[in-house]
Amino acid sequence: MTARVVVSRGATVESVHRVHVVVADAAGRIVAQAGDPQRVTFYRSAAKPLQMLPLVEDGVVARFGLTAEELAVCCASHGGEPAHVAAVSSVLAKLGLGAGALACGAQAPLHEASALALAARGEEPQPIHNNCSGKHAGMLALALAHGWPTSGYHQAGHPVQRRMRAEIARWSGVPGSELAA
Repeated sequence: MTARVVVSRGATVESVHRVHVVVADAAGRIVAQAGDPQRVTFYRSAAKPLQMLPLVEDGVVARFGLTAEELAVCCASHGGEPAHVAAVSSVLAKLGLGAGALACGAQAPLHEASALALAARGEEPQPIHNNCSGKHAGMLALALAHGWPTSGYHQAGHPVQRRMRAEIARWSGVPGSELAA
């Protein structure tokens, strides 16, 4: 059986997504499925809350005095709205870093009004507008809290990535050696 998700706006179908779904019991036995239960998938942005658990568990939030709003922007994708950019900027300021430390790359705000306002001001999108800039600020905080270099924090072999990978393995039950990079 093939499963799909249909996204509509009113009576208009906006998009259709084929999905693969698996339901497992506590012992890991598949009890229901649609699509390919062995398909390799990526958490992508859904992993952010798990990736940011070390900020709480390792005392990073307390060390840098991060607020609930700042932690939230680290744990989620954002639309580049002014409040989001301000929260990421605040995290970076608490770390003593500027937006140039972000390795996520420039991206126009996903929030249309914010993108239009940026363009109206004649400004180019910056990494701080990237929907992942909060997570990247969180990764920089993790690096600084542990005394790890901030350079290359986004690369697979960096201690920040290894720490977050360990958290994903812990919560998913998949050994780190089996997680795709």
